[in-house]
Formats: sequence, C-alpha cells, structure tokens
Amino acid sequence: MSQYQVGEWIQKRCRKCFHNESQIIKVDEKDLNEKTGTLLWCQCPECGLNDHELTPVEA
Repeated sequence: MSQYQVGEWIQKRCRKCFHNESQIIKVDEKDLNEKTGTLLWCQCPECGLNDHELTPVEA
C-alpha cells in the first residue's frame, strides 16, 4: 500500500510556472522487475499542468 493519497499536497516544482506545490490526482503502483515504485500523477494549482513522478517504495 502506498503512503501517498489522492488529494494530498506534495513539494514538487512545476515545470511550467515553477510553483513549489502540486496536488496528487492519481496514484499507481508499479512493479519494475525486482523493485516496486509508485507513479504519482500531480497537478499544479497555479497553471493546471499535469505531471508525473516515479518514487521508490521503501522496503
């Protein structure tokens, strides 16, 4: 189970307007060969840019 939840705010810089926060709009668990990661789909509240970030899952 992921530590991230939809609607949560995270510190992530927007690539378009450089705003420092993004809101999580979708969380996907990914199995990558021997490791597991979480794909976070985020949206900037200032400009509305949708972006993603792959984060490792702690063992």
